This record gives sequence, C-alpha cells and structure tokens, in this order.
Amino acid sequence: MAASTKSLWISIFLFLFLSSSFNAHLLKVCMFDAIYQLGDSISDTGNLIRENLNTPFSHLPYGESFFNNPTGRCSNGLLMIDYFALDAGLPLVSPYLNKDALTNHGVNFAVAGSTALSSELLFQKKISSPVTNSSLSHQLDWMFSHFNSICYNQRDCNEKLYNALFLVGEIGGNDYNYALFQGKTIQEVKDMVPDVVQSIKSAVERVISYGATRVVVPGNFPIGCFPIY
Repeated sequence: MAASTKSLWISIFLFLFLSSSFNAHLLKVCMFDAIYQLGDSISDTGNLIRENLNTPFSHLPYGESFFNNPTGRCSNGLLMIDYFALDAGLPLVSPYLNKDALTNHGVNFAVAGSTALSSELLFQKKISSPVTNSSLSHQLDWMFSHFNSICYNQRDCNEKLYNALFLVGEIGGNDYNYALFQGKTIQEVKDMVPDVVQSIKSAVERVISYGATRVVVPGNFPIGCFPIY
C-alpha cells in the first residue's frame, strides 16, 4: 500500500473516531456502496437471536435507546458497524439470517458469542463454545453462499465488490474468554494465540479471494482491563 493511501486511511479513521458528530459523513469520501461484516457480539446486528430467541439480547433494555425494541444488538443502541454505515451514507447493515432484509448495500454475518476457531478445534483443546457454533469459518461459508447467489461468476463478483468495505472482526475475543472462564491457565491461552491469528489471517485471504479490495481487520480490545478478569 502506498504511503499516501495509508495516510488517507489514517486520517479518515482518526477523524471518524475523534469527531464529536457523525453528521459530516466522513466515510463518504471512500465511496463505499456496501459493507460486509464478520465477527462476534461487537458487530452482530441480529444473527444470534435468529439462532436462539432465548438470549438476553432479545429483550429490553437491549435496543431501547435507538430502536425502542431489541434487535439482537448487544447494546442499548447502535454498534460501531451502524456508525460506519451511517457515516458512509448507507442503510444499517442487516443480519444474514434475516431472510426478509434487503442486501443491496451489504450483509452482516457476525454472530454474538462466535469464535475465530471452529467449535471442533476448540473441543480438541477441551474448550466448549456455549453460545453458538457459527464460528468465523461458518460465517465465511454464509458469505460464500451469499456471493454465489448474487454473482454470475468471479468477474461479476469482482465488479460488484470493488467498492465494498469488508470488516473481518473484531473476532477471537471469545476464544480467550471461554478458555479463561473454563479454567485454562494464562499460558494455555497464550498458546492459542497463533491458531487464532492464523484463523483470522486465513479468513482475510478468503475474503480477498471473493473479490474484496478494501478490508479492515479490527484488533481485539484490551480485555485484561475488564473488571471481570
């Protein structure tokens, strides 16, 4: 990536996060026409509650401050992906499992509670995934199925996805959460890091193979600062 391009991205995101208002639509300069999201509860806009209606996120106070009813977001209002969409001048990105939603401007494949590693691989490490089995690889399969439904061929996909923003994560936090909450030592969790990173790296490569040209890979939060730990 050229230095000028890197500077542009840095400037855009600094302004986005430091601005006191999102009304300026700063992401419009990027001319995104769609957003595709992979991830967990940080970005799920309603997939988990369509897998399981009994989650807390299907009840108030979730969603009450913006939507006046729960939407499956793990928030009382909007998520980061919602602010990105609004700032880019796009509709809010609908969850993949909402089959009645419009998908012209992107799809959200993120599922709250999901992991970067598959539930099978976690099981080999004697870690359970208690919330969902829709791990990163599962979400990628959903994405592949979606693109198969809207693209005639690879060239068509390349054209349709050229101006799309892809967000691969944040993902991986739950791998560490589940391990720690289920009694794994800090060293055992550290030993998981290469596998988690490789899973995310493979996901990015797969997304690019679909035709993505603009990909953001958000990092994890400093979870060691959370009071629960």
